[in-house]
Amino acid sequence: MARSGTTRRLSLLAVTLTSVAAALALGVVPVRDWLGQRVRTADLQAQVEEVEALNSGYEDRIDALNTDEEIERRARSDYNLVMPDEEAYAVVPPPRVDHPVPRIWPFGDWTG
Repeated sequence: MARSGTTRRLSLLAVTLTSVAAALALGVVPVRDWLGQRVRTADLQAQVEEVEALNSGYEDRIDALNTDEEIERRARSDYNLVMPDEEAYAVVPPPRVDHPVPRIWPFGDWTG
């Protein structure tokens, strides 16, 4: 009878250990995957917010480009256009003149 009690305890222990091992194997992997998915979701959410901010900036630019003031400003600055009753002048800087500089200190080499 002592043997059947020990066998019964050992089999109960084996069943318990097998159940615990199965629960850990089936529970740990999904939890690890779930935690990984949470991190990945947070990263993707940050990327989405960044793209939405960029899109908002583009929408603001599009809205500004649809105004007469912005069209006139861009035409004047980017394409040098003027209104029909205006005259355009181009102011050219004077040509660069090289001035002779002595080759002595402090203008040049004074080592020799």
